[in-house]
Amino acid sequence: MKIGEEILLLYIHIPFCESKCGYCAFNSFTNLIDFKKQYLDSLKIDLESSLNNINNLDSIFFGGGTPNVLNPKDYEEVFKILKPYIGDDTEITMELNPNRDIHALNDFKSLGINRFSIGVQSFREDKLRLLERNHNPKTAYEFIKHAILCNIFVSIDLIYDTKLDTKQSLESELKMANDLGVGHISCYALSIDKDSRFYKMNKNPTLQNSLCYEIKEILDNFSFYQYEVSNYAKNHKSKHNLAYWQGKEYMGVGLGAVGRIKNNRIYKQNDFKKYIENPLKCSVESLNDDNLRLESIFLGLRSEVGVDIENINTKKLEILLQEKKCIKKDNRIYATNYFISDELALWLT
Repeated sequence: MKIGEEILLLYIHIPFCESKCGYCAFNSFTNLIDFKKQYLDSLKIDLESSLNNINNLDSIFFGGGTPNVLNPKDYEEVFKILKPYIGDDTEITMELNPNRDIHALNDFKSLGINRFSIGVQSFREDKLRLLERNHNPKTAYEFIKHAILCNIFVSIDLIYDTKLDTKQSLESELKMANDLGVGHISCYALSIDKDSRFYKMNKNPTLQNSLCYEIKEILDNFSFYQYEVSNYAKNHKSKHNLAYWQGKEYMGVGLGAVGRIKNNRIYKQNDFKKYIENPLKCSVESLNDDNLRLESIFLGLRSEVGVDIENINTKKLEILLQEKKCIKKDNRIYATNYFISDELALWLT
């Protein structure tokens, strides 16, 4: 499929993991690392085809899985393909787990990575065990400290709303991140996805009443600005994620990756063996203008991006403005509380 020159966003999926956490239902595998060469060979074919007719990329995101299960050398050929499309302002993010080689961080930076997104999830030993993470608090602390010394943007993921969480314990965890000098934090409420091991075991270690407002209050006090329901920035925002919420077109490369080009949603094959055999095969879902309008409302209301007023039912909008659930500015509508954005979007649509 030919890609238009306006596509500036690229997601690259690396499906390998050392272990699978109980809550995780992502497209990742713990027993296929021996096939990394075959996977990367297919990924490069997929990548070269996807970049056809592209001039440059605003953002590249390596997600997974655990991208740093692979060594920096494993990515050298991938970056040779990417190099002509990378400019001075291209954001290049890699997701990392903190149990991996700390000394590889500088080598990843040398490849061109300029933003690390580290899946810490918690700084507490008991909570890490509950979540079935395979690192400990000391490992996470040292890994983040070393990442920050690389002098690039560092973001961390934290999970909350586990049965072990209180406002006080979360404040302690977030203070540690702040004291380390982390500039961006993504806080995700624990959810048990249908295909996860926790779901299959009927295990649900979540809190009944969410601590999302407490999270926001704590991060406000540490001068982190909430610019999306789960994302808080101190010294940088995620260009890649913002582009999704702005409804920009994007390419997905790799096993099970998803892209959207104009009115087509493109799904790469989700079967590992089939993807290796034919990385260019994909399925396409046609989206109509109404599909895209609804998507813009859901994505815009959950973030600082907002929604064009033309996409919203005027009568319902007046009610939300009167109740101060939304505000209007320059012909765009913004939710005043991102935590109820899905409910607002459902009501408006």
